[in-house]
Amino acid sequence: MIVVMVVDAWDQPFNGTVVSSRRFAEALMARGVQVRVLAIRGRERELPGVELFEMPKLSVPGLNHVIDQMRVPVALPNRDIIRKALEGASILHVQFPLFAAAVAVTEAKKQRIPVVSSFHLQPENILRNLKLPNVFFKRWIYGLMHRWIYLRSDHILAPSRFAKQLLEREMPVDVPVDVLSNGIPEYQLRAYRLRTSMPEQINVLCVGRLAREKRYDIVIDAVAKSAFRDRLRVTFVGSGPVASVLKRRSQARGINARFVAPSDNELEVLYQQADLFLHAGESELEGMSVMQAMAAGVPTIVSDSVDSAASTLMTQQIARFTFPNPSHLSSQINLLCAPEGPVAVLSAAGHAAARGLKLENSVAQLASTYRALLDTQIRREEADRALA
Repeated sequence: MIVVMVVDAWDQPFNGTVVSSRRFAEALMARGVQVRVLAIRGRERELPGVELFEMPKLSVPGLNHVIDQMRVPVALPNRDIIRKALEGASILHVQFPLFAAAVAVTEAKKQRIPVVSSFHLQPENILRNLKLPNVFFKRWIYGLMHRWIYLRSDHILAPSRFAKQLLEREMPVDVPVDVLSNGIPEYQLRAYRLRTSMPEQINVLCVGRLAREKRYDIVIDAVAKSAFRDRLRVTFVGSGPVASVLKRRSQARGINARFVAPSDNELEVLYQQADLFLHAGESELEGMSVMQAMAAGVPTIVSDSVDSAASTLMTQQIARFTFPNPSHLSSQINLLCAPEGPVAVLSAAGHAAARGLKLENSVAQLASTYRALLDTQIRREEADRALA
């Protein structure tokens, strides 16, 4: 089986879609699947075994600086390269539903290659970074993705029930839509350590692109308000357009904060050392950084934003704060860090929930989806030949 994935930003770190796509590609190859990737030129983070079909990065004079700051580069589709990638392909899997994917879907349809599309991109994230009005532009972006990708797909995958409901509301389709978690690798589950109390110096971890929708401003203000602020040391992991703004805000609030962009191995160490994980994101289709924190046993507090699936990962009331209220987040931090705070409860509950989201189960489900589509395609071609 040959699977062609469209992942514009294949080399981009701290991007959940990229991380997920790379994990699935590696796991599929271990099952004997040949993986090709249509992506922007660049080989900084090669994955052995993947055949990369490189396309140039989209350049928009006057907007390139903004695009670079957002850390989500967009591929400029090259039809010849796309056709070459699709030669002999069994499945086209769209991860980034943008321009290259639209052309790839068109070419796949011509060659009668089944199309699987994942719902990873929330227009809200784009709009908040570009500071554009939400209502009109949100409908416009959803409309483009709907026409270009999802209406022409044979099967659609959403990373959470929240994402599935959002897709069915904003982009209704007549094909199956299944929930397929991005999953948690076994090595992350093995890194579990039960936290039973807070140490004198509390290592707080926040992981994700330094962008407006992550709402790290709420985290900074909440830590500054906390009764435990002198014991809290916050590590912000990632890079992005608001890095300098967040650094200045941290300094102005007088909190103990650092900003780092570690390697994958260094990030694993940071999760192991963390005592508390905070996620104030406004929009999230699943929450991979939250899932990793839960797997490691790090007590976690997330926002209850109506545009985020992260709050569905944990059921404990103390694991959520009222979005976008930094005072309530500060209160939740205080309750957890108090001498009798439910540290062990959140640590154990998070790990138990994470174990139900194993990557190996997601990979098996994805491989089964591919096989079912291929079987359907084979039967359709046999019926066509019988009628000819």
